Amino acid sequence: MAPECSVCTAHVPHAQLVAWESARWILRHHPHPAPLCGWFLLCSRRHLASVADLNAEEEREFAQVLGACMRALRTAAEVPRVYVLMFGEGAPHLHAHIIPRDPACEGTRAWAVADWYRAVERGERAPADVSAVDRMIAVVRGRVTDELVGWRGA
Repeated sequence: MAPECSVCTAHVPHAQLVAWESARWILRHHPHPAPLCGWFLLCSRRHLASVADLNAEEEREFAQVLGACMRALRTAAEVPRVYVLMFGEGAPHLHAHIIPRDPACEGTRAWAVADWYRAVERGERAPADVSAVDRMIAVVRGRVTDELVGWRGA
């Protein structure tokens, strides 16, 4: 853990947002104010900058866990598509944004989801409802756990 890293230090104060965790990975909902209900982050526990820095075993696990998280969110949110965004400039710690794509919410299509995020951050759009987020975390927790039953890294 790097104490100056916002991702490393985010897990402790936001423990209630954690939907699933293992020795190497943490799946947690975006902190409040969340841009959308179901906006999760899959973070490595080990402080590293990108997927390119994973060792071979971590790389295999990342693919398995990311797929399981995406399937769990797609089912829990009842959406046809789940986005994954990774930049690492604002927080140079491996974390993937996992975002449900509801076609009924046109303002979140493709790259517009970043504008939605910034609008919530600026107070121009309402954030996700806290109670809806809590319910989503519970549902995703169950679905990810079911997806990863018997997984050796869990």
